[in-house]
Amino acid sequence: MIERSILKGALLAGVLCALPAWAQGPKEVPAPPQAKCAECGVVRSVRSMSRESPVTSDSAKPSGLVATVPLGGGKPQIGSSTRVGRDAVESVTTWEVIVRMDDGRFTIVTLDDPGDWREGDKVRVERGKLERRRD
Repeated sequence: MIERSILKGALLAGVLCALPAWAQGPKEVPAPPQAKCAECGVVRSVRSMSRESPVTSDSAKPSGLVATVPLGGGKPQIGSSTRVGRDAVESVTTWEVIVRMDDGRFTIVTLDDPGDWREGDKVRVERGKLERRRD
């Protein structure tokens, strides 16, 4: 009889311990994390980059012959017309946009046109171009 009352007491204690967990119902399973955009980030800086490069000729063939005859005496020079303007330089301006990606990486995008990109703009880098994000 004592054994039976100990068994009933143990059973009752087990039920009472499980009752609060049972009353709360099933635990909610957290939603899986959304896939992050690997190409998304925020513009950190925009700056112009100017460089000078020699003017390239459209054709490698000479288009004529040039002769120089010094008026005060000296040796005349004869040469190809492709040498004329060889010291001319062309200034090229591009814009460098530094983007900090959402995963912590940095990437640099070089643009021919500055557009209206500003520091803090949320962007997506797609094939070397910037697209505005809408989130």
